[in-house]
Amino acid sequence: MRSLIRRDDGGVAVTVAILIVVLVLFAALAVDVGYLLSVRRQLQTAADAAALAGCRVLADGGSHAAALGEAESFAAQNASKPADGLVMLGDPPDTEVTDKYVQVTVEKESPLFFARVLGLQTTPVQASARAQVAYLTGMRGMVPWSVPVVHASRVSVQIAGGSEVWLDDRGGGLWQGTIVAPSARSLAGYRLDVTAYNSQTTYPDGTSSYPNGVPELVSGAAAVFVPPVDCPVEDVYLDRYVVTAGSGAAVRLYVRAVEQPDARFNGKNFKLVAVDGQPNLWSAVLNVPAVDNLWVSFPVDVSVGKTTVTDAATLLVRRSTYPIADVALARYVAGPGEAITVSVQLNDYVYGNEYELKVVGGAGEVGNFCAIDLASLRHPPNWLDPQDPPEYDITSDPGYEPPAYYHYLADEFPFIVHIGDTVWTEPGTLSGPSTDKALDDRFAGDVLTFAQWEALGRPGTSRVVYVPVVEKMQITTGRTPMRVVSLAAFFIEPDSNPAKDKIVGRFIEYVSPSDAVSDVPPDGLYVLTIRLVAPE
Repeated sequence: MRSLIRRDDGGVAVTVAILIVVLVLFAALAVDVGYLLSVRRQLQTAADAAALAGCRVLADGGSHAAALGEAESFAAQNASKPADGLVMLGDPPDTEVTDKYVQVTVEKESPLFFARVLGLQTTPVQASARAQVAYLTGMRGMVPWSVPVVHASRVSVQIAGGSEVWLDDRGGGLWQGTIVAPSARSLAGYRLDVTAYNSQTTYPDGTSSYPNGVPELVSGAAAVFVPPVDCPVEDVYLDRYVVTAGSGAAVRLYVRAVEQPDARFNGKNFKLVAVDGQPNLWSAVLNVPAVDNLWVSFPVDVSVGKTTVTDAATLLVRRSTYPIADVALARYVAGPGEAITVSVQLNDYVYGNEYELKVVGGAGEVGNFCAIDLASLRHPPNWLDPQDPPEYDITSDPGYEPPAYYHYLADEFPFIVHIGDTVWTEPGTLSGPSTDKALDDRFAGDVLTFAQWEALGRPGTSRVVYVPVVEKMQITTGRTPMRVVSLAAFFIEPDSNPAKDKIVGRFIEYVSPSDAVSDVPPDGLYVLTIRLVAPE
């Protein structure tokens, strides 16, 4: 009898055959996709290396063509298996060089293996990378002190209230030029004023009040004596004309005259004594006065018999961080109309030297010189106070306890201070028990000295602090807006505040910013870097 049930012996074979085909297809997919991913990874490595290499050429000031050539070279050097035989596409937007970035696209026609059973022999694989020139412009952990500088745009001198004579920039903060001594002989020295104009020619919002920069004026920085004929005072000079307040330096006055001269300095009269072996040369020691102002000019009057020369010489006493460091003349006693070379040296900070980071006083010129109110920090284009909002809400700091000055003396400022930010000086004396407690909390028994720190190989210590380096933005008294132009590290000695009226630190170095990336180069110190960004 014919069976009514159909036999399915051949159905198993068909199913197995179909499954084998499917498995082969999956194997082809797995092998080929895995290989393509490997090719893609190596292509990405080559693209990244090429873009970074080309961008490094841009950062070093190279041309677009040089950057493209370097990118092509690095792409070829990274064309290792399985990405051997890659090519770099040459047309924008696949590959493009601008002033700010290099974008690279590389491609390889990758072979296929199991997919060949489907008639597919190769497939294109691409990878793109973009490297961008960027600037690190900020840093966390600042303390509420600052040190001033003048990144001079112009420096001038005036003698006897005459026209400004512009000096030439010789580099390294040295400015030089020539003045002409007045034609009139006189028993009064002619006072010389020095003005250094900083780089703050515009405010962050683009407006301007100081087209030459904010001026730093020192009146009576020096004096030129044009003696009358037959004047008994033949010559007057000091062994140094500019000294730093608190340095303990003594200055020696010399006068050449036939008779023993008298002198008047800082409200005191005294006689000079003869210098051994030097006929008609007399000398006296001038004790440098203590000053509270940022600078003070002390005239020296000299008398011989009934003849008195007022302002025969001038001693300039400056604070250690005052931006004008030295003023020197080729000669201080000159004939009528004689040309005199003038040199002005702007202040820079020297490793290991002591500088005042915060002073009670400063004649009110820059507020509490130079304590700063970190709560007032503002990022361009905002800079007005209080119209513009602060850059940070410091009350969002979980550990914050007002007032801000004492809190951030004890604890590091957790927000970023950027190159180009505006910050205001702090009012008030800011000295006494609150300052002492904040410093005790910060240093917490760390009594390491600078000498010990150096001997130990400069280990980490709480006594290394970071401060903004600033320039004035306006001429004001009290609270003054300052522009952050760079950052610096100082070492605070354990006995740096014995008088409780100033904080003294030893300069270590200018510090490279480590946070906050900008596409635009800021004024002042920054770190030029390159970074990979998403291709477009």
